[in-house]
Amino acid sequence: MKNIIFTVCLVCSISFAFAQNIKPQKFLLDTINVRGRILSIDGSAIPNVYIKTTSQDTILQNDVIYGRVDSIGYFAINGIKLNDIFTINVGLESFRYVNEGSRFITITLNPFKNIKEDTAKVTIHAKRLNHRKEVKYLVSDYLVCAFPTFSKTADFPGGKGAFLDFINSRLTYSQKAIQKNIEGKVILKFSITKAGKVENARIVNGIGYGCDEEAIRVVNLSPRWNPEIIDSKPVVSRKIVEILFKLID
Repeated sequence: MKNIIFTVCLVCSISFAFAQNIKPQKFLLDTINVRGRILSIDGSAIPNVYIKTTSQDTILQNDVIYGRVDSIGYFAINGIKLNDIFTINVGLESFRYVNEGSRFITITLNPFKNIKEDTAKVTIHAKRLNHRKEVKYLVSDYLVCAFPTFSKTADFPGGKGAFLDFINSRLTYSQKAIQKNIEGKVILKFSITKAGKVENARIVNGIGYGCDEEAIRVVNLSPRWNPEIIDSKPVVSRKIVEILFKLID
């Protein structure tokens, strides 16, 4: 007679400003405009996240330039350094990407876990035919007024442990899977709406035999979450859950 256990892992899918007078200034910067897209390893777009650069904002000089990824994963960032480092937060995971002068890039992230891989780089050089144009910014006198904002990731009432307990207490092992000796990991992702409701639960990696359907069923039973907040406003966010179905002799 086989005993049955479940292990569940939640992989979390993701400033203060003040009023000041800005004096007329002239900035001479060697900058580029960058366009691109952010994708998950499964090929789906990663939407509605922010990209933080290391380039100084020429208007709000106490801050750096940010880019916003749209609902289908595309972004545009103007006036950044040729060689810049992007920081992208997806849930509780933080990713860094080094841009070495590219003007259109596709960034593929693994939101399930941070995996460090050995990489080999190839650099090709060519002689520049046209001189770079000098980029000039002329900032006029005006008052920039901003207010303190805050940001936070979506969380389950009671925290991560409470969510894991909620999942574990409601999961059942599919009898069909037990009869066929099926075990393995089910990975699914779901959205948290601005109101904190769980929606659009779908399988990223499944094992079938009723286990995928059971994982979706339990996640859809989840009570409302505290939604993600960006710049003091609720936004839609995504979370990822790993559920391990394991048979023990």
